Amino acid sequence: MNTILMILGQVIIYGLLLLFDEYAGFMLAVILGSIAFFVWLISYIVEWIQPSRVTHNYYGFVLSCWVGPLIALLGFIALRGEVGWLS
Repeated sequence: MNTILMILGQVIIYGLLLLFDEYAGFMLAVILGSIAFFVWLISYIVEWIQPSRVTHNYYGFVLSCWVGPLIALLGFIALRGEVGWLS
């Protein structure tokens, strides 16, 4: 439940940022989302190879760090139909 609330909070924050300044919001969501995705991917692969004592809350937290911006970006592009600063 906490992971869903973190994702929802991030979607709201990134959505507001995208409404306020589309370029800065888009870049922030892409950069932070991709960094969080690769941190999650590497930690998931390392955990799969050699199990550690890291709690599963960590994976939920990092998962929400890249899913939130992704949902916000996809929703913003779906509602607007395009990315305004690219055209």
